[in-house]
Amino acid sequence: MAFDFSMITRYGGVLLEGLTYTLYICLIGLVIGLMIGAVICWIKMKLPAWCSVIANMYIEFFRGTPFLIQVFLLYYVGPVFGLDLSAMTAGMIGLSLYGGAYFAEIYRSGILSIPKGQIEAAQALGISETAILFRIIIPQMLGLILAPLANQIITIVKESAILSVITVPELTFVGQRAISETYNYVEVYTMVAILYWAIVSSLSILFGRLECFATRHVRKKESPSQPFLYLKKQEVLREEG
Repeated sequence: MAFDFSMITRYGGVLLEGLTYTLYICLIGLVIGLMIGAVICWIKMKLPAWCSVIANMYIEFFRGTPFLIQVFLLYYVGPVFGLDLSAMTAGMIGLSLYGGAYFAEIYRSGILSIPKGQIEAAQALGISETAILFRIIIPQMLGLILAPLANQIITIVKESAILSVITVPELTFVGQRAISETYNYVEVYTMVAILYWAIVSSLSILFGRLECFATRHVRKKESPSQPFLYLKKQEVLREEG
């Protein structure tokens, strides 16, 4: 069966409109999710144990249940308890809560990977908690968490396709509607896949460059100013290993 290229002109604009909704929903969901993750991480690391228990229950629920079920609970079960949300609002809240659970653990792992001696030394020098956070913890943490953060953000963008089941007019939903009108599965799903691939590839390139920027000092320190000495050092390390 030949590929019907006329579908690109007929439904390309509609799919791009769906892509716009996808980007908008994901952007709002990710921004709120990143903030939720920071709050949950702070609760786990700074507040009393009973607060940490609540934070852990939140994390375990949203990491231990399928995103599809979470969306159904928000959109279909929520009205039973007086939480009547539109499809768009339920989608954004769902992405935020789902992402926040993962982001919290990513933040926590990044903070725990920083040697405690650095923080204790800064406290002994009388440096404020805010200065310690922004001048010691975050600069080092960024280089460590950008890769898992990028993976999770990409996962959330792909998971946003699930929102089509509650009639959010995002890319997948628009594609399914086009298929119901034309029955051209191959052409429509190919265009949808290409658009998702374009989003994910752009995010991968963006986070790759951010990671290079965040770890520039480490790479500069490791780059050999004297090639002979650098090779000699590597040879010694191999022999010791």
